[in-house]
Amino acid sequence: MADNKKKTTGNGQDLKSHRASIRFEIAFFIIWSSIVSLFKNIIFTLVPAADKRAGGRFSNIVHAIFAVLTLEGPRLLLMSRYRASRMETGTKVGLSAVSGTAIAAIAIATIIVSSQLMAVTVDGRVVGYVENKEQYDTLLQRAKEKLSEQVGTENTTVLVQETGVSLEPVIAPQQAPMTPAADLVDAAEYAQPASDGAGDPAQEGDGGIPGGGENAADPAVMPGDGEEALVDMLIDSLLDGSAVMATVYTITINDEIMATLGSFTEASAVLNMIADAYKLPGKEGEWTHRFLDDVSINGVTTDLDKVVVQNPDDVVAFLLGGITEDKAYTAAEEDNIGNICGALGLSEAELRALYGDYDFDLIREGDVFKTTLTFPYVRFETACIETAVEELAFDTVEENTNSLYLGQREVKEEGTLGEREVTKTVTRVNGRVTSTVEINSVTLKDPIPEVVYVGTMMVGYDAYVGPSDGWGGGGNGPLGRPLNSWYLSRSVGGGHAGADMISVRGAPIFAAEYGVVTFAGVYGGYGNFIVIDHGNGLTTGYAHCDTINVGTGQTVMRGQQIATVGSTGRSSAYHLHFEVRVGGVAQEPLSWIG
Repeated sequence: MADNKKKTTGNGQDLKSHRASIRFEIAFFIIWSSIVSLFKNIIFTLVPAADKRAGGRFSNIVHAIFAVLTLEGPRLLLMSRYRASRMETGTKVGLSAVSGTAIAAIAIATIIVSSQLMAVTVDGRVVGYVENKEQYDTLLQRAKEKLSEQVGTENTTVLVQETGVSLEPVIAPQQAPMTPAADLVDAAEYAQPASDGAGDPAQEGDGGIPGGGENAADPAVMPGDGEEALVDMLIDSLLDGSAVMATVYTITINDEIMATLGSFTEASAVLNMIADAYKLPGKEGEWTHRFLDDVSINGVTTDLDKVVVQNPDDVVAFLLGGITEDKAYTAAEEDNIGNICGALGLSEAELRALYGDYDFDLIREGDVFKTTLTFPYVRFETACIETAVEELAFDTVEENTNSLYLGQREVKEEGTLGEREVTKTVTRVNGRVTSTVEINSVTLKDPIPEVVYVGTMMVGYDAYVGPSDGWGGGGNGPLGRPLNSWYLSRSVGGGHAGADMISVRGAPIFAAEYGVVTFAGVYGGYGNFIVIDHGNGLTTGYAHCDTINVGTGQTVMRGQQIATVGSTGRSSAYHLHFEVRVGGVAQEPLSWIG
């Protein structure tokens, strides 16, 4: 006879009903978890991102509550059903539920208390832990400072891309703040230093690792350099993740980058040092100054590994050094000193100082003028109102006298310089005066003119006397007159190759025509002797000179003084031995000078 008795569980519950109950409870658990997860996501969309990144308490609490609710709801339900099936009164069931809730509350409180740390992450990877936003800011600032030192200047601004670095809340009851993540720490590198005694962890640790043991890699017991280790870990992670940029400052001159400095302060200091190099301290008056070029300082953000900054002193030396350039100018026909100065970029005073012996009143076509100029990369102008005392030149008054020979001069009364106080605006570019504008002047002392006797007496009265026009080089012949005044004592013939022109000692001797000096010095019986080559085989010679005023290779003009009358060599009186030769053959000088 079949046994129709229903199968029951150990507590008397119908087996079929028990299985259905289990299926219901599993389904309830799944549904409960889904509902809790849904509400968690909804709430977290309302949590501000700044609160999450800053490690706000609200985020921690929400995490803890929903973690407990996910498990506590089904647990209370299952416990209540179980207790209800075993207990006779609802009071015990309620007490059981209350006790479960209390346990859950204690768990939530424990989680909240222990969830005080925030994980510092770079590109999603945990680098270490901090307690709050203030510690995070301190950590990031120290990392920036250390990165700046690696760049090469403490003033370089290091930027960290915020999208690459973040804070994430963590539940880590044992983790200490301002320490690197345990999995990034090399136990050997950060081990406690060895010491003598039984308690030395380097000797008592397990696994043979210095400083080992169960706490060797635990950041909570990290040695004192844990904060520095975290800074290094953060720097390495930032560099690996390309989350670091740097701001440098460029000095741009006329749209061309000339230098790169680590800070705006350094770039400004460079421009100030350039300005100071050209200012003139101690000058009286009101100064104005400016850069003539378009000079600017610009901040540029770039990858840290591309940053190359320069030393400010090196930049100043470079900008002041500038470019060296050789310049040359070839004089044209009827040229003037202004054209030469303009072509060479020199003032008239600078050009005359460079070519001290050159007569710029007689510029010859084809003469070449050269100079080397330095052009700084930046032009700095200063303008100042200056007051100075200047000399006033005296005039020269001439008085004729027959007590001196023609061509002779003698000072009767010396002149005296005057003085005046001048106020003017002086403009300089890179220290060189470019313009002077007189504003006012006051005469302090009038100059006294110089009085000079000018000789009119001719040499000899009954002999042939050359023309006296007061200027050498005169006459209508192919050659000019070498003397202003003379009388002829001897001409060509009888082995004599020139004309002896008697004059006074010191009378000026002039070049008979344009040419090049081929000899200037002592030559045997000629004494002090000059030879000028006029081209086409024509040469002139000047012997027995007292002084020589030109040099070999020098170009001279017709009528230019080249010497003075003397009696050097084989001579018995003051005179000029003047020769004219064509192809080396002596000519009659008087027929050439008219």
